Amino acid sequence: MSVRVIGIAGGTGSGKTTIANALAESLDAAVIRIDDYYRPLNHLTFEEREQVNFDAPESIDHVLLLEHLTLLCDGRTIEKPHYDFTRHTRAVFGDVVTPKAVIIVEGLFALHWPEVNDFYHTSIFVETPTETRFARRLKRDIEERGRDEAEVTFRFNSHVNLMHEIYVQPAAQRADLVVFGHDEFDLTLEAAKSHLHRLGSVVL
Repeated sequence: MSVRVIGIAGGTGSGKTTIANALAESLDAAVIRIDDYYRPLNHLTFEEREQVNFDAPESIDHVLLLEHLTLLCDGRTIEKPHYDFTRHTRAVFGDVVTPKAVIIVEGLFALHWPEVNDFYHTSIFVETPTETRFARRLKRDIEERGRDEAEVTFRFNSHVNLMHEIYVQPAAQRADLVVFGHDEFDLTLEAAKSHLHRLGSVVL
């Protein structure tokens, strides 16, 4: 199987997951979410887990990510981790991912590690203003991850923004295409699709 790998990066709340999901549906692609590769923290108490900086690349097991990408590109099925954000650690059981002709890797640090970047046939960075990203993260973390407004605001101001400027935003310079996550979604998605179509290696 000839496999094409697409990397999609951007800040928290930028819209990268929404774009990745829409492209995956169009391409019948497998999606690897870097969020699921947070290191297991079972050895820590819940209170200690809450103090971990999840917005630094060291919190991700990128060695396991590399292993899984290698297996998928070789046509082999994997069981990727499934991260439980309500407990700040991995769930007991992972998710089975079968090989497909297109693999999308999405996450904060999708373009951070050179070894991961080497897998990509192309890469996309989703640029979105800070205010929009914060509003989206606040809504998501309250509704889906059991957080309250004070906790989300504290993390965003103390960790997220700083790590974004140090580790995430610089990746935009390495992307083949930059799209804007605050534009009308249809326009953003069309820009991504047009880019992939021009490559000629991905059929939409």
